[in-house]
Amino acid sequence: MHRDGRDRRALLVSMCPLGDVVVDVGADHGHVARSLGAIATERAPERIAVRGEGPWVVADGLRPFRRVDVAVIAGMGAHTILGILAAGPRPARALLHAQDDPPTLRLGLAAAGWRIEREGLAREAGRFAEVILAAPGAETAEGLELEYGPRLLGGDDPLLQLHLRQLLGWLDGVLEQTRGRDVARRADWEVRRAFLAGV
Repeated sequence: MHRDGRDRRALLVSMCPLGDVVVDVGADHGHVARSLGAIATERAPERIAVRGEGPWVVADGLRPFRRVDVAVIAGMGAHTILGILAAGPRPARALLHAQDDPPTLRLGLAAAGWRIEREGLAREAGRFAEVILAAPGAETAEGLELEYGPRLLGGDDPLLQLHLRQLLGWLDGVLEQTRGRDVARRADWEVRRAFLAGV
């Protein structure tokens, strides 16, 4: 599987809706921003100084902007992404990738009044990056369907079955390692395994 993030960046670009003001928050090297013609941001001026062509803006999240049509926030933790969205301004659409905990991101989005419109997978570093496109609105999915991706599970992503197989393999490993202990957590993992096996 690819380790350099190219597949994830390509997925972000392909899933990004049109908008006059597209902001790539914490754009790193700016690959996605350049492909989209977006405004790239970094918090630290010294990071921008060594980057390529712009436009680049020194910004902590989205706060310097009066209006954002699409916010691209990728490669950060779920709580960081949720914090950036909460600080505003609220974009019309948010294209997101949490590298650590996609279920927590989805739960947080729903709780904050975001609806998941579309989801996709990309191979990255031995796993599958989960990319989420969200818009303000009420999310109807809940529970494990929401955690694992309502549009993903109900869609036809070509990587979905491999992704599910990997998640089931991880759960099988955890259940084997915790046999005879962690009863409460094992019960949760067993419920999750049964849910994913039935998808």
